[in-house]
Amino acid sequence: MDRVRVGVVGSGGIFQGAHLPAYPDIAEAKLVAICDVSESILRLAEKRVRSVYQERIQRAREEGNVDLAERLKSDIEELRTYLSFSEMLSRENIDLVDICTPTKFHSSMAIEALRSGVHVMCEKPMARTYLECLDVIEAVKDSKKFYQHNENWLYHPLWYNAKKFIESGAIGEPQLIFLATAHGGPEWASWFWNPDIAGGGALLDNGVHAITCSWFLGGFEKKPIIVKAAEPHGICIRMKSRIIQGMFRPFEVEDDAHVLIRFEDDEGKWTTAHVEGSWSHKDSMDTAIIGTSGMIKPENRGEETILVISDASGGRREFNLGKISWIQSFAGEIRNMCNCILSNMRPVCDENIGAETTAIVQAAYLSQKKGKRPVTLNEFKRYALKIREKEGANASDILLRDLLKGVKPA
Repeated sequence: MDRVRVGVVGSGGIFQGAHLPAYPDIAEAKLVAICDVSESILRLAEKRVRSVYQERIQRAREEGNVDLAERLKSDIEELRTYLSFSEMLSRENIDLVDICTPTKFHSSMAIEALRSGVHVMCEKPMARTYLECLDVIEAVKDSKKFYQHNENWLYHPLWYNAKKFIESGAIGEPQLIFLATAHGGPEWASWFWNPDIAGGGALLDNGVHAITCSWFLGGFEKKPIIVKAAEPHGICIRMKSRIIQGMFRPFEVEDDAHVLIRFEDDEGKWTTAHVEGSWSHKDSMDTAIIGTSGMIKPENRGEETILVISDASGGRREFNLGKISWIQSFAGEIRNMCNCILSNMRPVCDENIGAETTAIVQAAYLSQKKGKRPVTLNEFKRYALKIREKEGANASDILLRDLLKGVKPA
């Protein structure tokens, strides 16, 4: 079969921990090159790639899958590494770039790849600001190449099967979605806490999963209309300092965020989502998808994940998803993009979904800054575009800093 030739830029944690383990089992993808500006990280990544592939080659031989073993052996022998992204693009015959860098570099690298005639898939968030997303959208239009906003949750069996039940009518019309993404924080790397690099804190890094996924569950045919920083917590800093990369440090970005979003379609149907994006652990309601005649809730029982569907009459069904690995979801997003390229079909989660997700985040920051009052997406976009008109090349940085003024200690 045809294979998509992939070059990776950014060979750190998300590549090594999530994307790399998926590549050996994606027949549609051939990993041909990896790039990183840090030579030490690049060498570690190369060693890790070879180890992962060798393990899979050995397993394929034990399973009697000679073709797979030979294909992976050939792939790893031909793998090349680069310290320069531009050099990788110019020297390699790449079909697709997989962007796994810190957020600050997402838009510029996507634009460079698109202008070089290469398709792009990029880790969330799409960019630091909505204005940077607009630059990517323009590059996509000019290049006529595909862009995939890599939201792996769409390919996770939990949310994919929940979507199936929603569309089957199991809970009637979806009305309210509670969805939290919360953990203790990425304290192992300082860049997550630097707004100039990350673009924001827990909401932009972690909450975007819940934002895009709740939109997916309610239906991408709906559009985000209005956003509000939710009482009582809103978007705030819970801890005064943290042990970040080995030492106590103050930080400027939010480590907790609660946001309300209204999605509405052309017929006036709407779904409301309550999203938590937190690095201070979860304190919102349990995950639930509530419809006009029923509700879906996930439950963990040991190592198994169960979808529980209840209806208004007291009926209850359970759907056992078994033991789920998050690597499945990353494999799903990579395979999806490769097949989009091979089939010449736009990804369902494209540059427009990515840009609107970032707009939701930044509209929530504006809501927080304005005392947690509701902000429409159109109001936020006018606000952002006015800054771009006034400030020119510096507009993205100025917008970012302006919006984060509302993020203060709780």
